[in-house]
Amino acid sequence: MQTDRLFDGIPVKGQIPAGEIDEIYSDSRRVRAGSLFVCLRGGRFDGHGFAADAIRQGAVAVLAERMPEGVDPGRVILTDDTRRAESLLWHNLTGRAADGMHKIAVTGTAGKTSVAFLTAAILRASGYRVGLITTVRAEADGCEIGLGDNGGSSVCDIPGAMTTPDPEYFFGAVRRMRDMGCDTLVYEASSQSLILKKTSAIIPDAAVFTNLTPEHLDAHGTMEAYFEAKASLLSGVKRAVVNLDDGWMAKLPARFPEARILGCTAEGDPKAEITATQIEERGTDGIAYLWQSPRAAFRVRCPLVGRYSVMNTMEAAAVSSFFGADPDEMKGALADFRGIPGRLERVPVPEPDAPAVFVDYAHTPDALAQVTETLAAMGPLTVVFGCGGERDRSKRPKMAEAAQRYARYVVVTEDNVRGEDPDAIFGDILAGMDPEKPYALIPDRREAIRHALGVTGKGGIVLLAGKGHEKYEIRADGRHPFDEAAVVTDYFRERGES
Repeated sequence: MQTDRLFDGIPVKGQIPAGEIDEIYSDSRRVRAGSLFVCLRGGRFDGHGFAADAIRQGAVAVLAERMPEGVDPGRVILTDDTRRAESLLWHNLTGRAADGMHKIAVTGTAGKTSVAFLTAAILRASGYRVGLITTVRAEADGCEIGLGDNGGSSVCDIPGAMTTPDPEYFFGAVRRMRDMGCDTLVYEASSQSLILKKTSAIIPDAAVFTNLTPEHLDAHGTMEAYFEAKASLLSGVKRAVVNLDDGWMAKLPARFPEARILGCTAEGDPKAEITATQIEERGTDGIAYLWQSPRAAFRVRCPLVGRYSVMNTMEAAAVSSFFGADPDEMKGALADFRGIPGRLERVPVPEPDAPAVFVDYAHTPDALAQVTETLAAMGPLTVVFGCGGERDRSKRPKMAEAAQRYARYVVVTEDNVRGEDPDAIFGDILAGMDPEKPYALIPDRREAIRHALGVTGKGGIVLLAGKGHEKYEIRADGRHPFDEAAVVTDYFRERGES
């Protein structure tokens, strides 16, 4: 791309090199001849310290916030905010594909993926061709697409492992969605991505705010800072949907009076424009409730289980109404919805006397408490869970308390220990366990799952919590394939052969 178009919208000081740049890097180890190197400041490393290496490896210029050492000033382009600039660079390089699409961003601690998938389903029923970027996967018009390497590099080892991918992967995926005919983009916006300005090149046409519970406090420090990160998504956004039953999210309408905000409640908040009444939890058959707004009232039925699915479906329908979805389209899409990978996903078991087995991504205390409460109402519950290494330690004892609150039996095990000592993780978790309630510590996750299946009988339920859609375990030496559903299948196959 010609460099004048590449830097469109980015305020810079210094001489922009003439010619074309088709590759942008923020990792100096992967710089190629003729590329642009962007200096990003992170928690552990500062890209300005690697600018000279990038030039030696062939970068034609570096984009920086200050003059880096050891680099010819004539090769340096200065800007005030390289993170925002990186987002704009990739938006420009991929042909500003998002400009011609309706854009809906979903944020919150829990429920983002569910609301995104539900919104996409309703909008497809309304005739839109939807691109979706979520923690689970990216897809264009219902077809899964890989994020891949779009000509750049990221300091993230696993491009698809982040809720909101880095700009090169995010905007590269949007370009492919446009090329496949998508006219609408629905994406999850994590708090980290908002702080790092990954998608700041675009302003969504509508935003959805699900809830806010303690999570990522190792990155944000306080709940107030966490809230401010989430709230920043609303800057410049004209329409939004907010869960008024959440105390933090309920602050948003007053903070952004210029935005058209639809408030949703399943608990009777009088300020809400959309309410759910006559709520029925139907166990494994899902939920039902009466949707009411000033313009419509209709009965919702959805196969998703759990009371929290009421708010998720309400918000998805509410944001879809901004784009013309009518009650019949909402009702039909929600009734026909077949779930989200790794979100209370049922694992088939071959034996009639076997327990029901569910896989769920719940990895925060609030999410784990919600899903265990839902499942425990259906039968005696065994929970298998762990906590990620090199992540917020403060939530580990809270996860233990949440797991034991409704479960008959709990099995503590590994869950992406990364480079942290597993015994240290287990120590933090066990500090929150009630010794009067039955539990076991089985470090090997495969053996932990097999143990849980063996001790849970007919009519019981086994919840494998934390990994959800993930098909790997992360240890100090990298990723290792691990499929929980396959572990369950192998267990029953081996038992049937014995």
